[in-house]
Amino acid sequence: MTCPYCNNVMEEGIIQSPQELSWKKGIKRPAFGRAGFHEDSLVLSKLSLMKGSAVKALLCRKCMKVIIDCANKESDLNYC
Repeated sequence: MTCPYCNNVMEEGIIQSPQELSWKKGIKRPAFGRAGFHEDSLVLSKLSLMKGSAVKALLCRKCMKVIIDCANKESDLNYC
Protein backbone atom coordinates (compact mmCIF):
# COMPACT_ATOMS: atom_id res chain seq x y z
CA MET A 1 0.00 0.00 0.00
CA THR A 2 1.10 3.56 -0.62
CA CYS A 3 1.14 5.92 2.37
CA PRO A 4 -1.77 8.39 2.12
CA TYR A 5 0.38 11.07 3.81
CA CYS A 6 3.63 10.98 1.78
CA ASN A 7 3.11 8.35 -0.99
CA ASN A 8 5.96 6.17 0.29
CA VAL A 9 5.59 2.37 0.15
CA MET A 10 4.29 1.04 3.47
CA GLU A 11 5.54 -2.14 5.20
CA GLU A 12 3.21 -4.85 6.51
CA GLY A 13 3.62 -5.96 10.11
CA ILE A 14 1.82 -6.41 13.41
CA ILE A 15 1.32 -4.56 16.68
CA GLN A 16 1.29 -6.83 19.74
CA SER A 17 0.41 -6.51 23.41
CA PRO A 18 -0.06 -8.87 26.35
CA GLN A 19 -3.30 -6.93 27.02
CA GLU A 20 -6.40 -6.08 24.97
CA LEU A 21 -5.62 -3.54 22.23
CA SER A 22 -8.18 -0.77 22.09
CA TRP A 23 -8.72 2.83 21.05
CA LYS A 24 -10.32 5.11 23.66
CA LYS A 25 -11.93 8.45 22.82
CA GLY A 26 -10.52 11.73 24.10
CA ILE A 27 -8.05 10.31 26.60
CA LYS A 28 -5.22 12.75 27.36
CA ARG A 29 -3.44 10.41 29.76
CA PRO A 30 -3.27 6.63 29.97
CA ALA A 31 -6.64 5.09 30.79
CA PHE A 32 -6.38 1.60 32.15
CA GLY A 33 -9.05 -1.04 31.98
CA ARG A 34 -10.88 -2.87 29.25
CA ALA A 35 -12.54 -0.98 26.42
CA GLY A 36 -15.94 -1.94 27.80
CA PHE A 37 -15.35 0.45 30.70
CA HIS A 38 -14.87 3.44 28.37
CA GLU A 39 -17.65 5.05 26.36
CA ASP A 40 -17.23 5.01 22.55
CA SER A 41 -14.12 2.79 22.74
CA LEU A 42 -13.13 0.43 19.92
CA VAL A 43 -11.52 -2.97 20.47
CA LEU A 44 -8.71 -3.42 17.93
CA SER A 45 -7.79 -6.95 19.04
CA LYS A 46 -9.64 -9.30 21.36
CA LEU A 47 -7.56 -10.61 24.24
CA SER A 48 -6.43 -14.22 24.10
CA LEU A 49 -5.04 -15.52 27.38
CA MET A 50 -2.64 -17.75 25.45
CA LYS A 51 -1.58 -15.31 22.69
CA GLY A 52 -2.21 -11.79 24.02
CA SER A 53 -3.48 -9.36 21.39
CA ALA A 54 -2.23 -8.55 17.91
CA VAL A 55 -3.39 -6.58 14.88
CA LYS A 56 -2.10 -6.33 11.34
CA ALA A 57 -0.75 -2.85 10.64
CA LEU A 58 1.04 -0.89 7.94
CA LEU A 59 4.07 1.30 8.74
CA CYS A 60 5.49 4.20 6.74
CA ARG A 61 9.13 4.62 7.79
CA LYS A 62 9.38 7.95 5.98
CA CYS A 63 6.68 9.87 7.88
CA MET A 64 6.33 7.36 10.79
CA LYS A 65 2.57 6.79 10.41
CA VAL A 66 0.90 3.48 11.33
CA ILE A 67 -2.40 2.42 9.78
CA ILE A 68 -4.72 -0.27 11.17
CA ASP A 69 -7.68 -1.25 9.00
CA CYS A 70 -10.42 -1.49 11.65
CA ALA A 71 -13.11 -2.16 9.03
CA ASN A 72 -11.41 -5.44 8.14
CA LYS A 73 -12.15 -7.78 11.06
CA GLU A 74 -9.30 -10.03 9.87
CA SER A 75 -6.86 -7.30 10.98
CA ASP A 76 -7.44 -8.67 14.51
CA LEU A 77 -5.25 -11.77 14.55
CA ASN A 78 -7.43 -13.20 17.36
CA TYR A 79 -10.67 -12.74 15.38
CA CYS A 80 -12.73 -15.91 15.12
